Amino acid sequence: MNNPAEFYSEKLLKYTSKLSQVSTKLKRFTWYRLFTFISIFLPVSFLGFQWPALVLTFSLVVLFFFLIKKNLQLEKEKQKYSALKKLVEDELLALEHSFLHFQHGEEFLDTDHFFSYDLDLFGAGSVFQFLNRTSTVGGRQKLASWLISPLKDKAEIVSRQKAIHELSQLPDWRLHFLANGNLFNETEQLSREIKAWSEMDLELNRPKKVKWLIRIIPAITLLAILPAALGVSNFYLIFMIVVQLVLMYFFWTRISYYFNFFGRKSELLSKYMQLLQFVEKGEFQTEYLLSLQKQVAKPSASKIFSELKSLVKEFEYRQNILVGIVLNGIFTWDIRCVYKLWSWHQQHHEKLAIWLDVIAEMDALISLGNYANNHAEFVFPEICVDGFEFDAKELGHPLLKPGKRVCSDMQINGWSKVMVVTGANMAGKSTFLRTVGVNLILSRLGTPVCAKEMRITPIDIYTNMRTTDSLLKDESYFFAELKRIKGVLDRLESGERIFVILDEMLKGTNSIDKLNGSRELIKKLLGFKSVSLIATHDLKLSEMESDYPEQVFNKCFEIRIVNDELIFDYKLSDGATKTMNATFLMKKMGII
Repeated sequence: MNNPAEFYSEKLLKYTSKLSQVSTKLKRFTWYRLFTFISIFLPVSFLGFQWPALVLTFSLVVLFFFLIKKNLQLEKEKQKYSALKKLVEDELLALEHSFLHFQHGEEFLDTDHFFSYDLDLFGAGSVFQFLNRTSTVGGRQKLASWLISPLKDKAEIVSRQKAIHELSQLPDWRLHFLANGNLFNETEQLSREIKAWSEMDLELNRPKKVKWLIRIIPAITLLAILPAALGVSNFYLIFMIVVQLVLMYFFWTRISYYFNFFGRKSELLSKYMQLLQFVEKGEFQTEYLLSLQKQVAKPSASKIFSELKSLVKEFEYRQNILVGIVLNGIFTWDIRCVYKLWSWHQQHHEKLAIWLDVIAEMDALISLGNYANNHAEFVFPEICVDGFEFDAKELGHPLLKPGKRVCSDMQINGWSKVMVVTGANMAGKSTFLRTVGVNLILSRLGTPVCAKEMRITPIDIYTNMRTTDSLLKDESYFFAELKRIKGVLDRLESGERIFVILDEMLKGTNSIDKLNGSRELIKKLLGFKSVSLIATHDLKLSEMESDYPEQVFNKCFEIRIVNDELIFDYKLSDGATKTMNATFLMKKMGII
């Protein structure tokens, strides 16, 4: 797809037109149903209970039920086109860099996490909200877990890159998958309950006897209808109905348990069945997507899910009291449903978790494929494994609007390196740190990064940018920061390789103590196989470049004062900054 805006605009016109057509049809069929329902009573009213009138009445009843079925089909069509229309409207907004209407994943916020809180991965205006298009609870959780623990293995990253690139080229398939996923808004509780099915063994006492019971008793009941219909005797029919109701009484506890377990989930199962059909019918090329497809294709997971959906739907008939009484009085309906659900569960429940995981994984991949498609100017990074490389041309933050985004080149090669970034307030240091961190996470996700070129070695990342104090834990800000720093040093000492990002170290102590502590921390970091990016206002730290010329190097964000105004270019430059702005701003604002 060359131009996403053109594609979505064309689809918006198409789906708006289709929605209008279906809505018009629905209105017509509403009138058809009304006239047909009224007409049902006319033949008998005018002709009496004669054969022509009865045949005509029966025909009108059949027509009425046909119109109801057609009406339900049209309602589903309307829902589908409404969902498709909303999807393309949302994407057109996203192309304008408006994405706050998507789910933000605030439930995944964790202030103690090694990097997600500092890098704005979750919450309003977050990376998750920027990427997320998931239509299932499992897909949303899967995408969040990928952001929290992104890949490090080159082969896995490259494999996912190929899958994401392929999905980026399938916009129609993505849209229809998501539209079907959005037709039913599942809850986390429902999702958890269905996942629990795969982990539980359902009990049913003497299933072989139950199997014969649900065959023989309804057969005898149906035979008992004959003497009743012929006017011989109603006794046998009444007796068999009583027998069935007594059986229901003895099975009531088991029936209630199974209904609590399976009941009121047919719509969600229908959604999963349709999503599995999409995966099964997808014409994929990449190994990653084919491996997902293989897990649900043989045997066909969608067909097996369809069986389950039908069984649950049949079990839900009991919610209509009159229908439930008739079905349980003739066909031992609830007991039959319990046995069939037990049988299904015995055969397939162990595969259920795999199928649900495939749906979740495909749902999460679609979000990343959508992101790749919408941002053709971004590139898939080259993944390196020999030594450490971070070489990026025109690196920018993807959450910034293209018109406001200022990109810079960045290069760090080799282990045990520290880049010290200095600059005035508001010059762009913190944004740059987040830019580096976010693009490192995106590269490990297997997605494109916001750069013209990028070569990267995937390693763990640690940040310390937003440490907060805690009254509940009785921790000061300074102690909380030291705990985080101790955490990363422990991991480095155990042999892990980590990209460390620090914004203004040791803020909670006096300037002399802060400088001495920061120097010692940098020296310690230089002794590990790590790479560090440290932003600071303390220009004394930049002097460490002369002490460690092969390991420490300075970069800065400079400002200029022109005609008593601050000029920011937000570009990363070589060396240490020569201009600060705190006093200037305080004077300009009349504070001093």
